[in-house]
Amino acid sequence: DYYLKELSMGEYDQPIVGMRSCFDLHVGEHFDAEWSAREWFVVNRAEMYISEDSVLIPHVSMGVEAREQVYGPSGLEDAALTRPDHPLVRYAEQFTRNFDLV
Repeated sequence: DYYLKELSMGEYDQPIVGMRSCFDLHVGEHFDAEWSAREWFVVNRAEMYISEDSVLIPHVSMGVEAREQVYGPSGLEDAALTRPDHPLVRYAEQFTRNFDLV
C-alpha cells in the first residue's frame, strides 16, 4: 500500500513502460486545480475453483481505486463524486489495467 502511494506520486520509476505517475498526468494534461485524493487496493472479484482432484484454487482479481478529497466540517473527506479526469483516478485506472504485470 505504501509502495503504491510512492509509485503514484512519482517517487520511483513506473513498473510498466508507458505508465505515468499522477504528477505526470497532472502536469501533462494541464490540470490546473489544486487537489487532494487518496487511493487504495480493492478486490474486484474473488472466486474459488475446485480441481478434478478436489483441490481448492483461489482466484482473485485486484485493482486500485481513488477518490478526490474535499474539506468538510470535520476536515478532509471523500468527495461525493470524483471527476474521471482526476490525475489520481486516471493513475488508479492504468494501475488496475496493468495490475497482473506489476
